[in-house]
Amino acid sequence: MTNHEKKREKKHVHIEDKNQLQEKYIELQILKQQVSSLIEQKHAIDERENELNVTLAALRKLDTVNKGNEMWSSIGSGAFVRSDIKDIEKVLVAIGAGLVVKESVPKSIEILELRLHEFSDINNEVVQQINTLVSRMSKLETELQKIAGKEE
Repeated sequence: MTNHEKKREKKHVHIEDKNQLQEKYIELQILKQQVSSLIEQKHAIDERENELNVTLAALRKLDTVNKGNEMWSSIGSGAFVRSDIKDIEKVLVAIGAGLVVKESVPKSIEILELRLHEFSDINNEVVQQINTLVSRMSKLETELQKIAGKEE
């Protein structure tokens, strides 16, 4: 092999390494964006789970409340209104698609516990996805370091 051929081959390998470096870097950036999005989803799910746990705790304590007692009732978006308790036997529960039904406290607890379990399952899936992506990112970073080391 002549000197000219060796230089050409070395230049070709260098270009391939550079292309690989760019591809892996782009993939790493995409994975970072996906992880960031999944973390946001996880935070939203965590908030919803906390909200459900607070609601379940309140429903479980409802039998200790007397009719006619005053309380602060949520009217949404962090706003509350003072109200009198008229009925502790039935509560309104959202069942999805904007629908609300009147249910007994035990049935309402059952509905919300099921919803909490569903959120927990979704949360676990999101964590698994995050872990998978982070593992792939770690491998990519190692590959990038190897390729970058070749170019020096």
